[in-house]
Amino acid sequence: LPVFADDDDDDHNGSKSQAKTTTATSAIPKRLWAAMAERAGFEEGQTWGRASKKLVRKLAMQINECDVEITGKGTFKEEFVTAGGVSLKEIDMTTMQSKKCPGLFFCGELINVDGVTGGYNFLNCWSTGFVAGNSAANLCATDEAIGMKP
Repeated sequence: LPVFADDDDDDHNGSKSQAKTTTATSAIPKRLWAAMAERAGFEEGQTWGRASKKLVRKLAMQINECDVEITGKGTFKEEFVTAGGVSLKEIDMTTMQSKKCPGLFFCGELINVDGVTGGYNFLNCWSTGFVAGNSAANLCATDEAIGMKP
């Protein structure tokens, strides 16, 4: 498995530690990353610092041109939405406007709402998007929007 890490990592004893296997991004699974890096020409244990620009460009081109066919959803409930977001306590839920920054509206996965897959998160996105969009349009149509700072 190709290795990508700094050459200067020290372990707890002050000696050089072995490079840790990592991907440049968590968006690419480790096995796919390893296969792409190997196909691009990276050698086992090679670090970023020792890779030529040509080699890095070849890997970047492979990532950019990689077509992936989606054949179905995962079997381990991997399709859950991102957790976290703006706290509901900081949002006026009747308009979806920020309580801390007037004129700023939130909707969908920007807010801290989690739901079971199967359409509930879509419903949240569409519903809050509708409310936030209408509220923002209504604000723009009033005199209040004129005095707001950009």
